[in-house]
Amino acid sequence: MQEHDLWNHNNYAVPPENLALIEECISTLFPWERWVHQDEMVGYRFQKVSEKGMAFFRPAEPVGEYVRLIKRLRATTPNLDAALKGIEGLPADMNDHNGFIVKSVEEWEERLAHFQTAAEERPDWQLTVVDYHRPGDPGALTDRLYQAFLRIRLLGPVRNTFEMQALNPEAAAS
Repeated sequence: MQEHDLWNHNNYAVPPENLALIEECISTLFPWERWVHQDEMVGYRFQKVSEKGMAFFRPAEPVGEYVRLIKRLRATTPNLDAALKGIEGLPADMNDHNGFIVKSVEEWEERLAHFQTAAEERPDWQLTVVDYHRPGDPGALTDRLYQAFLRIRLLGPVRNTFEMQALNPEAAAS
């Protein structure tokens, strides 16, 4: 019997014009199984048991209009631009994000390096490694976890960051 609530999915409404690039980006950078591919939704599951983790990306024209409007207003409204830059500049762990944990530190390191390379090689994916910490690093949030905050701006100007974690084997042993 399940003893507590369990988060099992995240849904992203995205600009329709970004859906194909989002699908290419997610399918390339994350080893998640794409198990829904429709015009109105692309869905991934993290394990064979769907209820243990999924992410959905759904095109929504109001989101596309919102993104275009924010872009135009940022150019002409300094206070809005400053506020959004302030949100983007928040400490990574404070900003809106969704977290997932990978199997090992080695996998975490490989996936972080892959994301960093893709950020350089695929500017159209609008990727940023916002921050990352290894246990013992100055500024590390905990010694229990390796943490990397990965932003995909194709998702929109907010709610666009994932935290990838790996459990520190030394902390798990104690």
